[in-house]
Amino acid sequence: MPSAPFNRTILRTVLRDVYPMVIRLIAVPDSLHLIDFDDLFHALLGWEGSSGFAFRIQDQEYNSFRRSTRSKKLCDFQLHRQEKFLYTIDTLDQWEWDVRVIDTQTGVEDDAMPVCLGGRGAAPPQYSGGPTGYRLMLKRQELGEKMFEPAQVETALALLTAEQPASTRELLREVLTDGATSLDRRLEASGRLEPQRFSLKEANER
Repeated sequence: MPSAPFNRTILRTVLRDVYPMVIRLIAVPDSLHLIDFDDLFHALLGWEGSSGFAFRIQDQEYNSFRRSTRSKKLCDFQLHRQEKFLYTIDTLDQWEWDVRVIDTQTGVEDDAMPVCLGGRGAAPPQYSGGPTGYRLMLKRQELGEKMFEPAQVETALALLTAEQPASTRELLREVLTDGATSLDRRLEASGRLEPQRFSLKEANER
């Protein structure tokens, strides 16, 4: 029995607030459910289970906490070429992707599998604390101990707490120390970051 006809949607996705830029170009069947899109994107990035997702499409929000989202498919929105929407993956860390429709094509019979067509930049480690945490990890990797040089830290603390009690300065000092330790742990867990790296073969294998 022949498969039902379908359209293939070509999407360009760009990760907000991350540099070097992270871009993925993907082709998906328009029959894809939003919840399956989220699973697919996790696989594309090499990430594991989701902490929730949200789509902002045509001024309406659809998220993983609404039962009605489960039935929504891409084709329900009749997206046109150059139309944009916002996709947030792992809502706790707020990884936001600007998604734009590049093209729509008639699907090839018996070939509805999603595919990655191209991209640039490495996906950040999933649990790096969102764009801000990832930027700090990159900076820590580049600067090492120079990122928190004791003399500079003490000068900054003195300026920030000039009219504050000594306990305030001590608290901020502890916060900075804990922050450096957290960054080092994340870098140890992730391995050396290669923000420019992208492999089309590996993306499609996942």
